Amino acid sequence: MLALTQEMAGTPVPERIKHAERMWKRHTVRRDVYQPVREALEDMAPGWDCCMYCGDHLADTVDHFVPKSRCALRTFYWPNLLLACSTCNTRYKGDEHENDGLLGSLLIDPTREDPFDHLDLRLASGVYRVVEGSRKGQWTINVCGLNEGKRPRVRADAWLNLTDDLKDWDRARAEGDHKNMRRKVYRMRNQPFADVCYAALRKAAADDAHLNFADEVPGVLALLRDEELREALQA
Repeated sequence: MLALTQEMAGTPVPERIKHAERMWKRHTVRRDVYQPVREALEDMAPGWDCCMYCGDHLADTVDHFVPKSRCALRTFYWPNLLLACSTCNTRYKGDEHENDGLLGSLLIDPTREDPFDHLDLRLASGVYRVVEGSRKGQWTINVCGLNEGKRPRVRADAWLNLTDDLKDWDRARAEGDHKNMRRKVYRMRNQPFADVCYAALRKAAADDAHLNFADEVPGVLALLRDEELREALQA
């Protein structure tokens, strides 16, 4: 990708955006760059084909975090390439981009930042709220359509599935069924909307966790705080 970036750098500035679009569509680039990059990103993603924006498991494209139309020189820059679903890549995020007034983007960069420093996921409803005072949180919710359509409902279903798997894991441990314990961990780590599992683990570690889980099934908070389970889920 270095050679492609050098080619971009050698292109006259007024022509870079159009040239970047042409380069990205080249047959050799799709074969020798795009496909290997997509496979590498899929291997790195949590769960199965997890979209780095909405968290769903339908990621099928490589997106430019900073769009080609905003910075053509980042077209083949590895840290600028993210695994995304077609819905986020074209319907929601697309070419939307805004600087944060410093040196970064107003959109949360999941490769550099913890999204939950800016976003709060309400587990029971599946709705994302903004951490107080976070411009990035509000911009990300709006640009990525995090609360649009069926997304909140599916996250809420993922939370229900997670609570069931937590109880099943605990039951398997009590029975000494290590195989089933591993199966439950695998299922929890790879279910759609992997952000639900991570949000639950983070909330459980907070000092006010008893408030967040007050209405949940008894024992769920204790399981999310169980060191053996936490280590397995975050391995």
